Amino acid sequence: MKGNLFQKLKMRVVFFLARRLPDCRHITPTIGESLDRKLSLRENINVKLHLWTCRACSNYLANLKFMREVFQLQEKRREEEIDPLSVSLSPEARERIKKALISSSK
Repeated sequence: MKGNLFQKLKMRVVFFLARRLPDCRHITPTIGESLDRKLSLRENINVKLHLWTCRACSNYLANLKFMREVFQLQEKRREEEIDPLSVSLSPEARERIKKALISSSK
């Protein structure tokens, strides 16, 4: 009985907030910006309440975070890769190549 009453109350609060908060079209740019800058108190409250009432925007934020993490990992992997031009050969390898080139030109 209590669970049912709580669910009804929660749904009323969600509908009340949904009618008074900015719609998805207006809140999604702010959700994206929240990853790059600190939101104002008003923006933060609007985003948090909207996310509480809207599953689609919650999924949107999760996807943005996932893509950001993937891009950061990709960038890190690219920075860690060894540049083939910066690798130098050992003196022994240089000598073997030199001998191979001399013998192939004969």
